[in-house]
Amino acid sequence: MPQAFLGRLGVISFERAMALEDELCKLRYAGEIPDTILIMEHPPTITMGRSAQSENVLLSPEELGRRGITIAHSNRGGDVTFHTLGQIVLHVVMDLRRRETPLRGFVADLEDVALRVLESYGVAAVRRSEHPGLWVNGRQVMAIGLHMGRGISSHGLSLNVEPNLSSFGVINLCGLPGCEATSIARELGRSVSTKRVARGLALAFAEVFRVELQPVTMSYLTKRAQGATAQSCL
Repeated sequence: MPQAFLGRLGVISFERAMALEDELCKLRYAGEIPDTILIMEHPPTITMGRSAQSENVLLSPEELGRRGITIAHSNRGGDVTFHTLGQIVLHVVMDLRRRETPLRGFVADLEDVALRVLESYGVAAVRRSEHPGLWVNGRQVMAIGLHMGRGISSHGLSLNVEPNLSSFGVINLCGLPGCEATSIARELGRSVSTKRVARGLALAFAEVFRVELQPVTMSYLTKRAQGATAQSCL
């Protein structure tokens, strides 16, 4: 069974996480590291994907600043999305060059990862063919946004465990006016451990993608990234 790195980054800014991820893409393209998954949480952040429309951010920059919410531009697909504490983010740096259906199958597999975790909590979520991600009674519980550069994936999924759901009201979620977010905690009516869900995501990823996960520290990943070649996966 092939190995993949598992990096737990804890709470980290979106910009810092993406700077690390960009260097890991270069290393993966060069074959210097195996496929790598990163699990993290972000402070309150609006990310603007390649298709983002500014009108889907519903507050002024000044008001966002007062609320401690930053805006970051991203090379992932899709419109606007919102990250905050209590939401687990799983990003995947994976060589997809040998997959028969590199993007469509990859998205379906990521949805399967989150579905397994949700099912383990008794939360019944469904797919929508027109919008990647998972939904519970019309509310989004998991979002997917990806970038593919020279066959190497980056970004991934975000799963709402126990965030402050009212904070998602600063945007039109995924560019869909009126779309609401939900979470595992909301659906169960009780508190849920983000650490436990993060462990479940890692286990489900290993099962779906048939890899053996090798935990590595952020320090290790940072040192590898600092020595990355000048090749770009963009």
